[in-house]
Amino acid sequence: MNAFEQGNQLQAAGRYEEAIAAFDRCLAQSPQDWQALFNRGNARMGLKRYHEALDDYLQAAALNPASANIKCNLAVLLKELGELPLAQNLLLEVLQAEPDHVDAWSNLGVVMQFLLRYDDAAQCHLEALHRGGETAARCNNLGNAYSCALRLDEAIASYQRGLALRPGDPHLSFNQSVALLLAGRYAEAWPQYEHRWGSILQPQYTRAPWHAQQTGPGTLLLWAEQGLGDTLQMARFIPELQRRYPQLQLKLACQKTFFRLFGQLDGVALLPQGERHDDYDWQLPLMSLPLQLGVTLDNLDDQPYLHADAALSQQWAARLPARQTGRARVGIVWETGTWGVGIADHGRQNKSVPLAQFLPLLDAPGCDFISLQLGEPPAELQGKAVSLPLGDFADTAAVIANLDLVISVDTSVVHLAGALGVPVWVLMRAESAPFFMAAGERSPWYRSMRVFRQQTPAQWEPVLESVAKALREYPL
Repeated sequence: MNAFEQGNQLQAAGRYEEAIAAFDRCLAQSPQDWQALFNRGNARMGLKRYHEALDDYLQAAALNPASANIKCNLAVLLKELGELPLAQNLLLEVLQAEPDHVDAWSNLGVVMQFLLRYDDAAQCHLEALHRGGETAARCNNLGNAYSCALRLDEAIASYQRGLALRPGDPHLSFNQSVALLLAGRYAEAWPQYEHRWGSILQPQYTRAPWHAQQTGPGTLLLWAEQGLGDTLQMARFIPELQRRYPQLQLKLACQKTFFRLFGQLDGVALLPQGERHDDYDWQLPLMSLPLQLGVTLDNLDDQPYLHADAALSQQWAARLPARQTGRARVGIVWETGTWGVGIADHGRQNKSVPLAQFLPLLDAPGCDFISLQLGEPPAELQGKAVSLPLGDFADTAAVIANLDLVISVDTSVVHLAGALGVPVWVLMRAESAPFFMAAGERSPWYRSMRVFRQQTPAQWEPVLESVAKALREYPL
C-alpha cells in the first residue's frame, strides 16, 4: 500500500495525526500532488488546525483551480474562521459551475444560517435534499435552519425524518429537543435532551447515574455541566428534590462563583466544579433534574427561590446612588462576555447588543443606571452608569436586591434576577433560546421577567425603542 492510500485509510478511521504523516511522506516524493495536499488539509481540519489546513487548501487550489471539492472544503474552513461572505461567494461559484453539487448546497445552507438568513438556509437544504436524496445529516441541517427561524413544527418533523433514517442519532435527538423546548413540549423534550452527551457535551462523571426510581438512602452528587445561567436556573429544583427524596444526602459540584450564594441551600454540600469527586453513591447532571422530576409547563413553579444576603446587600447599598423619590435604580448588561475570532462564539456574539446601540437607552430620565457587566467599564459609560467591582454571584445578588429593575441580554444575570424575584427585562435575539419559548413577553420560569424580542435577526433598534418606551412608562 502506498503512502497516499494509507493516508486515506487512516483519515477514514479518524486517525488524523497518522494520516497527516502518511500524506507528508507522499508529498515528500511528489510536492505537486494536489490530491495529497487536499487530503492532508482535510485531516488537519479534523484536528481543527485551521490555519495549517488553509495552507494546504490554497496550495491544492493553485494546482487544480477548477476543483469544486477543493473550493467546497475551503468554504467550510472559511466559515470556521468566521469569514462568512468569502465562504458564501466561493460556494456560489461552485454552484454556478455545478448546480447539482449537493455538498455545496448543504454547506451554503450552513453559511446562510450563520449569516442569520434562516429561510434562505432552509431553501439551500431543501435543494440538497432534492438533488441528493434524504439523509440523516441533510434532515438535521434543514431542521436546524427551521429551528432558528422558529418554524418549529417543520423543524421537529425534519428531525423526525432524520431519526427514521438513523434512530437514536444524538445530534438529531438533541437538536429536536431544543425545538421541542422552544415549543413548550417539555414532556417530549427532556428525554431527547439527554442526547446532549453524544452531541455537544462530554460527561464529567459517568459512574452510577441516579434515577428517580431510586428512593433509598445514599449520597447523590449533583454537578453543573453547562453555563452559569444554566446552573442558576436548575438550582430551583434542589429543594423539590430534597422534599421528594428526604433520605438523599446531596452534594453539588458547581462553579466557585456560586459558593457564597448557594450557601443558602440547606443540607447541600458544595464542591468545586471540574475536580475529581468519588465519595458518592449516585451522580446526576443538574440539567437532567427536570426529566427526573417530571417538569412540564403545567407544574413549573415561577416563584423566586433565592435571596440575597441582607448584610451584604446593606454593604453594597452604600456604593449605589442615593435613593431619591421619583428615580429608579436600573441594573444593565449589554453583552454576554468577550469572544474570540471565528465561528465558535458566533451565537454568544449575536446575543449581545453593541454598546453604541445600547448607550442611548441610558439617557432615559428618572433612572440611575448600575452596570452589572463584569470587567473594566468602557470609557463610553463614564457619567452614564455606575460600575462596581463585583466579585461573585453573592455580590451581584446583593446589588440586584437594591435595584428596582434589571435590563439585560440573555446571560446569567437574568436568571439571577428572576431567581431573586426582582423585575428583569430580557433583550432576546430573534432565534430565542430553549427556555424562553418562541414567542410572548412572559417567561414560564420567572414571574418577574419580561421578554423583549427581536422581530428580525440582528436588528436591535426596534427592541431598544420598545424598552425605552417601557422605561418612560415604568412606575417610579
